[in-house]
Amino acid sequence: KKEGKMKIVIVGAGVVGEALCSELSEINNDVILIEKEEDILNKVIEKNDITGLAGNGASYENLLEAGVDSADIFIAVTEADELNIISCIIARKLGAKYTIARVRNPEYSTNMRFVREELGISMMINPEEEAAKTIMNTLKFPNAESVDTFFSNRANILELVIEKDSQLSGMQLKNMDSRSEDKVIICIVERGKEIIIPTGDFILAENDTIYVTGTNDAVTNFYDKMGYKKNKDIKSVMLIGGGTLSHYLLKKLIRRKKQVKVIEEERETAKKLSNSYLNAIVVKGDETDQELLLNEGIEKYDAVIAATDNDEENMVLSMFAKSVSSGKIITQMNRTLLLPLLEKYEFCTPIVPKKVISDIIIRVVRSKMNIKGSKMNTLHRFGDNRVEAIVFEINEKSRSIGIPLKDLEILPEVIIAGILRREELTYPGGNDTIEVNDKVMIITTRKGVEDFDDILR
Repeated sequence: KKEGKMKIVIVGAGVVGEALCSELSEINNDVILIEKEEDILNKVIEKNDITGLAGNGASYENLLEAGVDSADIFIAVTEADELNIISCIIARKLGAKYTIARVRNPEYSTNMRFVREELGISMMINPEEEAAKTIMNTLKFPNAESVDTFFSNRANILELVIEKDSQLSGMQLKNMDSRSEDKVIICIVERGKEIIIPTGDFILAENDTIYVTGTNDAVTNFYDKMGYKKNKDIKSVMLIGGGTLSHYLLKKLIRRKKQVKVIEEERETAKKLSNSYLNAIVVKGDETDQELLLNEGIEKYDAVIAATDNDEENMVLSMFAKSVSSGKIITQMNRTLLLPLLEKYEFCTPIVPKKVISDIIIRVVRSKMNIKGSKMNTLHRFGDNRVEAIVFEINEKSRSIGIPLKDLEILPEVIIAGILRREELTYPGGNDTIEVNDKVMIITTRKGVEDFDDILR
C-alpha cells in the first residue's frame, strides 16, 4: 500500500456514496463499494476508479469478501439507518479501524458514548442535524451566500457579493482599514469563472464574490460597516414542512429565542411537533396552498425555510416566498438535480443535507490520511470545491516552527488565515511565528495539501 493512501470500504451508492467514491478515489485511495442494486453499482464503477461488489452490505460474507478486515475506514451510507448500524458493528468486529454510519432517526443518536465504546461505531452522522447547524450559521449573517465556522465556532468565513454602491468596490486590499482587534482577511475572490487568492495590491470590483474571515466580532463589525445591514437580525422564521430537518431546526431556533411557525400537512406529525415544541406555532394545512401561507403571514417573517420532502415543491415555494417577502429564503434539496437552476437564479440559499454530510465525511477521511505530519483538524471547501480551507495542528517535526511568516517560503496560491494558540486566536502579520501545537488555518487553491509543510517550498 502506498504511503498515506488508505483502503476505504463504502456501503450504499446513493448521492452520498457516489460523491464519496468520486472524491476519495481521486486521491488514489483503494476504494471498494458495496451496493445491492447491480445497475446502480455498475454506473458508479464506470465513472470512478474503484472496485465494486454487488450484495447486502450487512452480510458477514460480503464484508469479508470486500476485505473489510484490513480496511482503514468503513463508511455505511445506505438509506436505512439499521443497516448502516449493523454493517458498522460487523465491520468493526472484523477489524476495520474506523467506522462511520449515516443515521437519520433522532431516536438512534442519543447515547453516543455507548455507540462508540460498546458497538464500536467511531462516528454517527446525521444529515438533517448537520444541515440544521448550517442553516443556523446562515441565519446569523442573512446577506451572506454561505457561512462556515472554524476553531470551535470562534471564527467565521462569510461569502459575500460586492454590490454596485458598496464602498468595497474599487478598494485596494492593503487600504482596508484594519485595526488589530477588528482585523478581517479577504482570502478568496471569485470573479466570473476565475478564483483568486489575492495579495495586498489586489483591487476589488463590483460583482466580485469575496470570502472574508476573522473572529466572530471582527466579521460582524465588517459586515455592518460595509453596509450589509439591509436585512436586519432574523427574529422570526416560517418553516414549511415538518420533517426531520424541521425537528432539529425547531430545537435550535427556540433555544435562540426566535419566533417560529411551522406549516405541516400530516395531522400526526403536526400534533407531535406541537407537543414537543410548546413555544412554536404549528399549523396543520396544505404546505403548497398559497392562500394559507398568505393568511399565516408568510410575508412578515424574517426568514422562510422550504423543507418539504419534495424538491420541486420546495423550489416553487421558495419562488412564491421570494415574490411576497423580502426575508431570507432557504430551500432544502434532497437531490442535486435542481441545484444548477437554483444557483443560476439566486433567489434562495439551497441547503443539501447529503452534500453537507459527504463534505464532513471527506474531511474526516482526509484528516486520517496524514499520520506523519501535522494533523488536519478541519477542512471546508468553497467555489465548486476549487478552494480549500484547512486547519492543521502543528507538530514538532514541522519546518515552519519559530520562523517569522515573512521569512517563510510559502508556495503561491496559499494564504495563512488564522492561528489559534492556547485559547487565543490571531490573524497573523509578517512578524508572527508558528509554534508547536498551534492550530493554523490555511486557504489554498492547490490540490493535495495533506500536511502543513506541503505549502512550504
